[in-house]
Amino acid sequence: MTTGRSALGAEGEHAAKAYLQAKGFRILHENYATPLGEIDLIAQDGGVVVFVEVKTRTSGEFGPPQASVTRRKQHQIVKVAELFLQRHRLSRAACRFDVVAVTFAGSQAGRPEILLIRDAFGSEGTALF
Repeated sequence: MTTGRSALGAEGEHAAKAYLQAKGFRILHENYATPLGEIDLIAQDGGVVVFVEVKTRTSGEFGPPQASVTRRKQHQIVKVAELFLQRHRLSRAACRFDVVAVTFAGSQAGRPEILLIRDAFGSEGTALF
């Protein structure tokens, strides 16, 4: 059974995917899952492999969506990204970690507000936002 929270997350990921594609990104994987964790979207932006964490909210009451990407979550994403690069023989590929913040509250005509934060954190888990 789909909960309201997971439905909202899926809707946010769908909106983020469409947004990135409109910006010229090529989506390589969605919900890439391993025993170490999951990455919402893996994309290609030019010659760069981009690991994307999508955070969705219905309001700013508890802060912006990107604020919920904790250091622990960043570390987990980096570990899954390393595994992805290793499995796909891309260990020398240029990569970065982006966050897409999706907010549905106050949006016009049901369209969410979307913010792309490029290079949101580094491979050492250092947040840049």
